[in-house]
Amino acid sequence: MRQAGSWRPDDAQLGWIIENRVDEAYILSWPGQLETYVPLHDTGGFDRARAPLGSYDFRLDQIKGTASVYLKNQIEIGFTTPTLHPNRNLDFTFVDYLLPTRELIDPAWLVPSDKLAEVCSATGTGGSREPRWLFTADRSGLARDRAAKYQVALRELAAARRWSILPRKSAAVGVSANPIETGMFFERHFDATFLEAASGDEVLMASAPDNFSRHRLAFSKESGRWASIAIHGSAASNSSNLIQANIHAATFFPHPRHYILVQHYDRRRAEWYPWSWFIPSTDFARLAAGKGPYLLFTTTLNPQRVNRWLPYRIATASAATAFQAALHHPASRRAA
Repeated sequence: MRQAGSWRPDDAQLGWIIENRVDEAYILSWPGQLETYVPLHDTGGFDRARAPLGSYDFRLDQIKGTASVYLKNQIEIGFTTPTLHPNRNLDFTFVDYLLPTRELIDPAWLVPSDKLAEVCSATGTGGSREPRWLFTADRSGLARDRAAKYQVALRELAAARRWSILPRKSAAVGVSANPIETGMFFERHFDATFLEAASGDEVLMASAPDNFSRHRLAFSKESGRWASIAIHGSAASNSSNLIQANIHAATFFPHPRHYILVQHYDRRRAEWYPWSWFIPSTDFARLAAGKGPYLLFTTTLNPQRVNRWLPYRIATASAATAFQAALHHPASRRAA
């Protein structure tokens, strides 16, 4: 039997633990609700994206941590930066994790991605093609090392990210969701088609937890542009051939780079309906029905019928590429 505190996780487990501890620090250091997004594929670009609820003011994180013990207050972290594209909203968060107590040690260091070379020492490629860096710092706050001015208390981590929006005074309540299994089915189908069409520049992220109806967030590593999408699906069929999607008004915040995707899967035939609807959220806010807790999208599966949603109809097979096109364009535009 292991003694308490004697077990040491491997590098992958330790990275996962530290990233989740940093998530916890952000949640506890922000007085409102934070949206958090986690990459669905290992791109080396970002570990997290965060924004105050409904603000779309995203901040990106590369999280680097260590559980190694050094003399006195010293900390050292060696790391690589594959596919790094400095971005004014991308910071490196450096933290020290104490295994015996299972907690992060104050302080952290929040280094802008375009200042990395000023704070870290280049140590060569280490046999790989990726740049290798060494971050060194002193926890005491007394040393005048290169990292000193980027030191931040864990309780102030979120405040240090320069969000200009004030948190909501009260949390959104009464948020409901579609059945988890059905929602996950449509989201995973979208993930697969997005990754099939990806060029390698895109980072696809999932909200964690999935509370705020913006299911996926994508970034371009090269340009820094982003787009988000809410994925809604119907698997029920009826004699009137109508389908409906309900969007909770309390967490719906229109933005030119946020989109709504509605799809239908015929459960009896086990096949996708050939048409989907890809709608800028600003247009959805104008066209959706409902004045209560939900905004309602209702349309017919009869392709001959004309209604206000017809201009947003696209081939289901092209839904992911339509979203990628929206991501790469400087300004949002209606899908054709």
